[in-house]
Amino acid sequence: MSIVFHQVKDGEFRRLAEAKTMTKILAQESTEFPNKFHLIGIVQVNGIGYAVRHGRVADLRIWRLDNLVNQAREMCFQKIDVQLR
Repeated sequence: MSIVFHQVKDGEFRRLAEAKTMTKILAQESTEFPNKFHLIGIVQVNGIGYAVRHGRVADLRIWRLDNLVNQAREMCFQKIDVQLR
C-alpha cells in the first residue's frame, strides 16, 4: 500500500495524536542535515502520513533525536521507529 503524505503544523499533528488517529510514528533522518530527524505520523488503516512542517514555510521541521523522543512521550506514544538515511 502506498502512503499519501500531508504536511501539517505541530499543533495539528498533536491534535491528531491526541485523537488517536495515528497508529505509528517515526523519526526519519534528514537528507540535508545529518543526525537531525523529521517527525512523521502514519494512519495505517487508510495509508495517510502526516509530516510536521514549519509554521510559516513549507519546509519540514527537524529535531535532534532526543528532543523528538520527548515530544513522542508528551503525545503518549510508547514506541517510535527510527529510519536512518
